[in-house]
Amino acid sequence: MVVLIGAAAYFVFFRQPVAEATQLGLDLRGGVSANLEGFQTDGSEVTREEMEQAAEVIRDRVDSLGVAEPEIQLQGQDQVVVNIPGVTDADRAVDIIGRTAQLGFYEVLASTEPRIVPEDGVDRAREDIQAELEGDPAYEEGRTKILFEESPVPQGESGVMVIGYIVPERPAITGQELDSATQAQGQAGDRQVQMTFTGEGGDRFFDLSQRISETGLATGEPGLLAIVLDEDVVSAPTVEEPIPGGQVVISNSSLPGGLPQEEAEELEIVLQTGALPVNMRVLSVTSIGPTLGADSLRSGLIAALVGFGLVLVFLLVVYRALGVVADLALLIYAFLLWGLIVAIPITVTLPGIAGIVLSIGVAADANVVIFERIKEEIRRGKSPRTAVALGYERGFRAILDGNLTTLITALILFALSSGSVRGFAVLLAIGVVLSMFTAISVTRALLGVISGRGVSLSPGMMGVSKGSMAKASEKEEAGRTTRWRSRG
Repeated sequence: MVVLIGAAAYFVFFRQPVAEATQLGLDLRGGVSANLEGFQTDGSEVTREEMEQAAEVIRDRVDSLGVAEPEIQLQGQDQVVVNIPGVTDADRAVDIIGRTAQLGFYEVLASTEPRIVPEDGVDRAREDIQAELEGDPAYEEGRTKILFEESPVPQGESGVMVIGYIVPERPAITGQELDSATQAQGQAGDRQVQMTFTGEGGDRFFDLSQRISETGLATGEPGLLAIVLDEDVVSAPTVEEPIPGGQVVISNSSLPGGLPQEEAEELEIVLQTGALPVNMRVLSVTSIGPTLGADSLRSGLIAALVGFGLVLVFLLVVYRALGVVADLALLIYAFLLWGLIVAIPITVTLPGIAGIVLSIGVAADANVVIFERIKEEIRRGKSPRTAVALGYERGFRAILDGNLTTLITALILFALSSGSVRGFAVLLAIGVVLSMFTAISVTRALLGVISGRGVSLSPGMMGVSKGSMAKASEKEEAGRTTRWRSRG
């Protein structure tokens, strides 16, 4: 118990500021709402199935941002609305969720020297490079295309470095052959993204790198491999020899620290979650306030605290010494539940708060079942120590059956619902499991500590009156007399 309480205290108070520990949902905190429209580059119609697949990819990407319980809804045939709670950088979030993430690897047929231009001169530079490369012998309309790489100028100088590349019309390898992508650090401490291909993808990458290196040896110039994401060249490293093993690294040697932190995170997210089945254009992005507001949050918390306090008072009045133990166990339960919410983490919505309140009732109900069994054994003349043992032994079955039915209901609710209703189901399920632990283990452990310290619990201290004991004794005696007469 001490270890668990210490772990919960670490997650709630020490790992991060208390005010930031608990994540609030869209209804309590607000966030960003983005309306996206799907389209195909060839002008064909977007299907409902493609939009459903896109919605699942977007959900994975939002989850990868560290945001839980996004609201994602399809509208019409080709639109999706994404509500993201608690996001402050709306532009970055929308860029990540709307990026198509079509990954391709190309052999570079020709390229230009880097051009450093001001930020407002990038479009003009691309036009000049386009015209220059269209006159190159390697360019064949319909069989090749021109792509660009744009990156910040190294060493903190202002401006943008623009490079143009001629590559085949279709990539030699696509992201479908990608197995995983993770952010890592190179030997020099530079930030990079490491990609691992599938078996077939690794073989195809080996063949591509071999072809590029052989072409470089034949021409006397180093061969380049263009790594392209959504028609933008992310990196174009030199390939001097075939690369076996199916592992590729995306890095930026022109910057001291490698890839910028934000760029590396975005690459990892979009490559891990896979490509969107359709292209996405952003129709609108708006910042939205809490749909229920601070007043609703305050009212919900007050209701939860008042309900919790009334439960504590009820247990104390009815069960006395046992109620003290149950109250302490419920306080431990509430703190452990808070620790789990922060550690997992779980986004708290108003329905989630309702799930917490309901789980508190379930936790109290488990104690009530056990304590009533204990009182019943006390009335039968058992000693307090024996009554406690029998109460837990005979009350466990009822607790297990009741909690299992609640847990099954929560699982069905989670499977068939979405959004904040799922939050209610998750918190209810976690609360039910944790309540069984506190009712069976924590309460019994506390009673064991009291017994081990030599504290004598009289029937009155356990909520059993002398009158109820006398009535139980008379009933027992009457039962014995009836049995004796029937035998006679």
